[in-house]
Amino acid sequence: MTRSRWRMLLGIFAVLGVFSIAVACGDDDDEGDSAATQPAGGSPTQATNSGGAPKGTITIRALQFENWDPHFSDFAQDISHFYMVNRGLYMLDLQNKPQPELADGMPKVSADGKVYTIKLKSGLKWSDGQPIKAEHFVAGIQRTCNPDVAGHYQFILDESVKGCHDYSAAGKEAADKKEQLRAAMGVKAIDDLTLEITLNQAQPTFTTILTMWPTFPTPTHKVAKVDDKWPGPMESAYTGPFMPSKYTEKNSLELVPNPNWSGAAKPKVEKIVLRYIDDPAVATQAYRAGEIDATVLPAAEFPAVKADSNLSKELNQFPATRTFGLAFNQRAGQVGEKMDLRLALSQAVDRDAMNQVVFRAFRRRPPTGCRRTARACPLNAFKDQVGFNVTKAKESLSKAGYADGKGFPKLTLLLTDTTENKDLGAFLKDQWKKNLNIDVDLEFVDSKTRSTRYNTGAFQLVIAGWQEDYPDPENWYIGLRETGGSINKEGCSLPALDDLIKKAKVNTNDEERRKQYQEAEKLAVTNAQCNLPLWHVSALRLVKPYITGMKESKRAGDTFVMGDWNPENWATSKK
Repeated sequence: MTRSRWRMLLGIFAVLGVFSIAVACGDDDDEGDSAATQPAGGSPTQATNSGGAPKGTITIRALQFENWDPHFSDFAQDISHFYMVNRGLYMLDLQNKPQPELADGMPKVSADGKVYTIKLKSGLKWSDGQPIKAEHFVAGIQRTCNPDVAGHYQFILDESVKGCHDYSAAGKEAADKKEQLRAAMGVKAIDDLTLEITLNQAQPTFTTILTMWPTFPTPTHKVAKVDDKWPGPMESAYTGPFMPSKYTEKNSLELVPNPNWSGAAKPKVEKIVLRYIDDPAVATQAYRAGEIDATVLPAAEFPAVKADSNLSKELNQFPATRTFGLAFNQRAGQVGEKMDLRLALSQAVDRDAMNQVVFRAFRRRPPTGCRRTARACPLNAFKDQVGFNVTKAKESLSKAGYADGKGFPKLTLLLTDTTENKDLGAFLKDQWKKNLNIDVDLEFVDSKTRSTRYNTGAFQLVIAGWQEDYPDPENWYIGLRETGGSINKEGCSLPALDDLIKKAKVNTNDEERRKQYQEAEKLAVTNAQCNLPLWHVSALRLVKPYITGMKESKRAGDTFVMGDWNPENWATSKK
């Protein structure tokens, strides 16, 4: 996903998961929205055009992407862009079931579950008219595994696709050795329309993984070599329903229909404008003024909107899967390296008060327990270990070597510069001063800077969330919680946790592997690994009444507005 803007939730959980970064994906920390059940409905890609030429313009609030390369990116602010302009072999429907997109049917899988043979639809073209071939999907998977690209989602293919791990681990190998390792990968084009992928072992979730951006095709006429830099929005070629027509960094991106889009649902609007607005409070003002047609709603404004007889009719709440928490840089020499210090800061935060003061009671019971995918796991399963308890917080801080806050080192909390985050930062700073007698500095930056610093380890402490990419407990652990995982931004490491994840990800006994992930959850939380949960959230979206196709296409992974993975379904009756 991914991640991420990142995926949150609300209420009782259905399958075991973790709270952390970002779509999927990694995610930004500006508002966070999501809940606990998947909406009903059919595949959004099965909708048909209502007839006639595309009409009108829809303008939405979005976040400036960090990177335009689908084989590198992990933040939801990037990923939501990708699904507007690119598609892969398969696409998740509203029940999170993979359906053919550019593929001509579901994969043919060998008896041992290791070899996937996939046919492409005939006549597929890139947005610039060049033919889409099986070799482009080969190049896409190779780029994600390429150590020089260093894709954050490399982990999702690392142990599944044969040879991916050897290739991705060859960071210091000579160029010729890398070429040999790349060629030895288990992905090849049998002909222009036939792709074959060989796995190390059978993997029940692999078709779902083929819906994700790390497996999107590469336009080799634009990216000639596997090491080449991905072109910018106006220079690349696309496989999705829309394509960029105008781009101004930190301002806006305009999209128009892709004349070579092959999907059943044809674009219904002439233009989609993404206005980059970091602060959802500012976006809400723009929505009230009629400057944008759809946006997220910050939780703090929920009571006022709910009480407004007109705006309340335009408010939409729906489930998703994202959790936010305290993410410490745990690398050697960092303040967050000490487990007891991490525990102390978690135990010193009154989440109920935070919910009332910062979020106006909208986010309900804050979590100190399992994440989204923890079946039969109570919401506050680990409250005694990481929940609010000033006495335990002081004891933990003392164990860390800073009794009564004496000698506490400089610690800075990094946040995206939004109204809500300023309230949140002030609340946390006050909690830590009042309950632990320590001073924590606050640093506010724009969303792109925050994402880049989080990705590169240039932080001490951030508020970060993880939004699931696909509905399976492995998506909350593989690559995120493993030592050295490509999306383990915190540098966390716990051998016992590594061992559990290693066993679970190859376990074909579903009931048993889910129990292993539940045990992994317990280890992660009680040892203050990577990210300590603060809240789950329900999605809040404002959509003008003249817009259709957003509510109908909503899904757990939506980030900017409802249905933002399927903009081909959007329509407007506004003149």
